[in-house]
Amino acid sequence: MIRNESNPEESFIGFLQVDRLGIIQYASPQAEYLLDCRVDKADVSLMTVAPNIGRQVLLCMEQELHSNAFVAREKERDIEVLVSTMMHDSLPQGALCFLRDIKNAAEAARNLPPIKEMHLQFQALLEHSGYGIYILDGRGIILKVNDVAADLIRLDKDQVIGKSIFKLVDLGIMEEVLTPAILKTKKPLTRPLWAIKSNKYIMASGIPILDEQGEIMFVVVIEHDMTIVKELRAQLNQAKQVAETIRGELSDRNLLELENSEIIAISPAMKQVLTVLLKLTRMDVSNILITGESGAGKGYLAKFVHQHGLRKEQPFISINCATLPEMLLEAELFGYEKGAFTGASETGKAGLFELANNGTIFLDEIGDLPFSVQAKLLKVLDDGEIRRLGGTKSIKVNCIVIAATNLNLEDLVQKKTFRKDLYFRLNTFPVRIPALRDRQEDILAMAKFFLKKFNETYRQKKRFSERCIEEFLAYDFPGNIRELENLIKNAVVIKEKDLLTGILPANRIQSAVSMEAPPQKQAHVFRGLQEDLLEFERKRIEHAMEQFDNTRDLARYFRISQSSVVRKLKKHGLSF
Repeated sequence: MIRNESNPEESFIGFLQVDRLGIIQYASPQAEYLLDCRVDKADVSLMTVAPNIGRQVLLCMEQELHSNAFVAREKERDIEVLVSTMMHDSLPQGALCFLRDIKNAAEAARNLPPIKEMHLQFQALLEHSGYGIYILDGRGIILKVNDVAADLIRLDKDQVIGKSIFKLVDLGIMEEVLTPAILKTKKPLTRPLWAIKSNKYIMASGIPILDEQGEIMFVVVIEHDMTIVKELRAQLNQAKQVAETIRGELSDRNLLELENSEIIAISPAMKQVLTVLLKLTRMDVSNILITGESGAGKGYLAKFVHQHGLRKEQPFISINCATLPEMLLEAELFGYEKGAFTGASETGKAGLFELANNGTIFLDEIGDLPFSVQAKLLKVLDDGEIRRLGGTKSIKVNCIVIAATNLNLEDLVQKKTFRKDLYFRLNTFPVRIPALRDRQEDILAMAKFFLKKFNETYRQKKRFSERCIEEFLAYDFPGNIRELENLIKNAVVIKEKDLLTGILPANRIQSAVSMEAPPQKQAHVFRGLQEDLLEFERKRIEHAMEQFDNTRDLARYFRISQSSVVRKLKKHGLSF
């Protein structure tokens, strides 16, 4: 099969590759020289050209020895032979034979180690290397592979040896491999690869080994797991982007503490709200009035003010003014003395203002505060002191007061259900939080935040489909953040499939669609054919993923290969 005349002085070691029947598949020029033959046609048996060596090689494979070394005499030459059996599924499939003329080798013995020692060194390098190593023949058949390389694709060595490297792509194990390009160009190549089966990113370098004719004898591929490096780099880039965004929008404040604040502010309107609040916290001011629709996140902002203020180590006390009747509310806020009313504690009780001393008190739903209690609250704001129910002495308190409401306090003042002087006192630093529909940039980020939160809480792996995201962006969320949070919590707990394809109830989806559709006909926006085809393909795949839960069934459904399905899922950002 090799047709070449070679100067025997050029190399000490010859090389042969035979199949399991002893038929020569490849013979280097030095091997032809040592055996005094020419292997220039197919089906040439080693037993024919070198019977003594051939018997030993066949015996080695018959006894299923992984390697063997011996000396045989062929045509008045004493030839040292090292046999390395190629195994697949624990059965011999052929052998690699290294040959050396002992007489010539003796002349170089001082500089060249014995061939068996060289083989042992090679095996040690192969098996104990921290890198994955493949050795392939000129057709892309895997001859040798070490444990590291097999682990990178989650296969055993026996499942790989003797197989074509192209099968790894066809079976959906690898997205692509280096060898085809190397066999085509006969040049070294380095490229990042993705192992689909193990979800690992690999940096691979392949080197072709050429014979004297310039034909490829072997391809050696060395691989290194880059998954951790890629993940760290992605995290670093994400951290840099976050840092740049924060620095650009809030350059006057160190906002590293925002990581745990659960405040998402991507929209300009919300960023402006946080800018104002951060300035107020730095000044340690009181009487902040937060207004906005129900469920918009007023409670989150109150906690944000406390956590980023000078009193963050002190108590944060919260009360909903709409949940208690007048007498109980007054007792909760200001406390009471022994015997102040029927059922009062024998020892009396400190009020929430006392408990919040030196810290922050948050008065939610302040618009529902009974009129009779409003006067006492005004006195606290004016004088900084309270008097317990049934008590005679004043108690000094010093706390930040934050109030919130979804009502229009000016209208309540006009209706005389809310004191004008209290309104102006509370409204010293007004902050209006925008409704969720007015900060669409935050919807997707919030949805991902809540999805991650509830996945961790309930140990799930739910994820949004493209359809689900489109519904979110089309819906107006009258319940604001609270509605979004509860919808996602319900979906994580109730939905069976990991891919969430529809979270909004049918009546809300219809509402979202009707909001999107304008009353009058609009001009159609034409897209390119390629965009339409991609959109159609993605929707077909998503629909099929609702019926099947693995790539094998999808491939059978679409009548394409499993590797094609894997590539299409990756292209559209979909996964099971």
